Amino acid sequence: MKTVVVTTSWDDGHKHDLRLAQLLKDYGLKATFYVSPENQEFAQHDLLTLPELREISRDFEIGAHTLTHPRLPTISQEQARKEIIESKAVLEEVTGKEISTFCYPGGAYRALHVKLVRDAGYRYARTVLRYRFEMDKPHEAPTSMQAYNHRSDVWKIARFARFQPMNFLRYLKWDTLARAMFDRVVEDGGVYHIWGHSWEIDRHNDWERLETVFRYISAHPKVKYVTNGELI
Repeated sequence: MKTVVVTTSWDDGHKHDLRLAQLLKDYGLKATFYVSPENQEFAQHDLLTLPELREISRDFEIGAHTLTHPRLPTISQEQARKEIIESKAVLEEVTGKEISTFCYPGGAYRALHVKLVRDAGYRYARTVLRYRFEMDKPHEAPTSMQAYNHRSDVWKIARFARFQPMNFLRYLKWDTLARAMFDRVVEDGGVYHIWGHSWEIDRHNDWERLETVFRYISAHPKVKYVTNGELI
């Protein structure tokens, strides 16, 4: 019997994660929220408060996303080590749980950052590499797709559509692509990993589209639903 695994992850620690968490609960989906507790890309009032973060951690896995959300290759090795280690410590203090998963901000990292993440005690680290359906490198873990229309993915979409024009046009919409990818994994086996940003979903008014996808991929009898950390 083919193994079919579904996992989801959501980055940054924005306040809209509260709405997203409720939607995930409504459909019984597991998720990992990668939180940057002092994210410098947003105003403080747009970030989850510590009580809100604690609330989400009761139902979902919390992963680290550095302390302030820098692109790791743009800062010194010592700064990177501090961002990686201190974010883990802060989140463990807030949630009272071990933090064993990490996500590279912006998907930017080098080999030395992989080593820093491993040395800090993380057992899994997620990248932003898409169109993958396996998990062979736990500290450079790929994903299947992002809940976002990437026009730069035209060639990858065409390949996934097996160069069938009608399917290619349909898959230009991320929610249609998400459902098609799910069907492919159910048929062939593998890991289906959808991820995104709650603030991006809100900015593009995509909540209804996201709910349609959640409804489609939930409660399937052949699927094992896991957090990112449970992929290990």
